[in-house]
Amino acid sequence: MSPFSDQKTFTGSYLRNLSLYVFTAIIGGALTGYYFPELSKKLQVVSHYFFILLEALIVPVIFIAIIYGISHIFSIKNAFRIVGQMILYFLLVTSVSILLGFCFGLLIKPGSNTGIVTAASNFREDFMQRIGNSKNPLYTTNYTILLILSISIGIIINLFQGKNKFLKVLDNGRNLFYKLIKYLYLVLPFVIFCNIAYGISLYGIHTLLPLSKVVATVYLADIVFIFGILGGLTYIFKINIWDFLISIKEEILLVIATSSSKTAFPMIFEKLETQGYNKKILRFIIPLGYNFNLAGACIYLSVSCMFLIQFYQIHLQTEDYIWLFIIISVASKTASGVPGSGFLALIFTLSKFGKIPLTDLALLYSVDRFMNEARSVTNFIGIAVSGAVISKINQPGKTNPEVPNYQKNALQK
Repeated sequence: MSPFSDQKTFTGSYLRNLSLYVFTAIIGGALTGYYFPELSKKLQVVSHYFFILLEALIVPVIFIAIIYGISHIFSIKNAFRIVGQMILYFLLVTSVSILLGFCFGLLIKPGSNTGIVTAASNFREDFMQRIGNSKNPLYTTNYTILLILSISIGIIINLFQGKNKFLKVLDNGRNLFYKLIKYLYLVLPFVIFCNIAYGISLYGIHTLLPLSKVVATVYLADIVFIFGILGGLTYIFKINIWDFLISIKEEILLVIATSSSKTAFPMIFEKLETQGYNKKILRFIIPLGYNFNLAGACIYLSVSCMFLIQFYQIHLQTEDYIWLFIIISVASKTASGVPGSGFLALIFTLSKFGKIPLTDLALLYSVDRFMNEARSVTNFIGIAVSGAVISKINQPGKTNPEVPNYQKNALQK
């Protein structure tokens, strides 16, 4: 039995109350970071170990979900057509998001006339200590291997007649991880409080103002992507983007507060399934979307590169932009990790591109925490929309996202 089958769901009860706690934690963390900076700098350890523990629980869930999705997708009619739709959708959306980032970078010019001369030196020492030895050729090698392994196992399972017994064992393991994650979320407000307090105490407000233009560019591009690109896409398939976002508002708030799209991974299935979307399609599309459909990361990487190109006054040819586009496309696929993984993807992008210095990369690191929220939320919304759209294409007339099923039941009662 699926942990998402009950009408009275974890998201419907606990997270409704959690929203108030999270908001209170954000306000309290900001005030604490501003008025008690020395104390707040010591609070980083709380969020650091929380995300280590959360990652240890979330990764197996994604691993199992991918195996499940691959194993069940071939039991759906027109399975290969759905796979083709997914590949085409992911390529199209991520490509558009990269081009959107380039366009906003060229239009707003966040790296021009910043007035920054030596500001980066204030952050270089802290920056070098933090990135450490993270610049390996494929810094997410272990995660990439896990992804390939889960896809391979899912394909192999389909070759055996007794696959249901093995899947039942995986299902029990998944339910166990869901319960552990559920109880871990009880301490989220305190973790968020520590995370916000640390960020404010470390960087303050005055040091970040010269870089507010690049942050604003990322946010504007993300807003246009969500309500323009995704809004237009969902309109074609008769999904109201406003109602869709409202229906997953608890999960969005959770992603904003934790700066990680993975924190809402266990709950998004539940929410979309209660709205009538195809469970088998969701459990195939969404886990893979967390690796191959990261529009927020694409926008962040393209805007950040444009900022550095303008900051250093580098002149690039058309073929240079094409090569940069290809690198960002690859790098964005490795940006699905704990908070801050997007910045590591930026390091990977610049090191492979070779024409943009990494000398003052600490400038962007100082505001990465603020761009991470927009990056994570855009990733999450893009992933959720992909599951809804592809499910809608293959299940026409059976969903009504404008009035979710759980809201209909509440109205009837």
